[in-house]
Amino acid sequence: MSVKPVDLNKLRSTHANLYETVVAISKKAREIHEEERSELEERLLPYKEMIRNPTSESESEKVFPEQIAISVEFECREKPALQAVAQFFDEKYDYILEKSQETKVAESEEDDETDGD
Repeated sequence: MSVKPVDLNKLRSTHANLYETVVAISKKAREIHEEERSELEERLLPYKEMIRNPTSESESEKVFPEQIAISVEFECREKPALQAVAQFFDEKYDYILEKSQETKVAESEEDDETDGD
């Protein structure tokens, strides 16, 4: 498996915080992975049913060539992390961070303190 480096300066150029960008890309990669996994399970379901409920004794131990082909197809696909990075650079998605409740409360307290002078 080869390693494909990512230009961190290019990632920094889109948003100020590199860590937030990496987190957003990793969440997108996880989403892509879940979609691919559900697609794989859906496509392999008929073969799993045949193995669980064989019509004959020979079918219970049979390896289906179609099942192997489907698995190999998914194995040869580009990894979700690389897909997420490529989609980010192609501007297919972006992220906006919402301020957490603690940050909002702290900012409003600071505003209250400055207003009283």
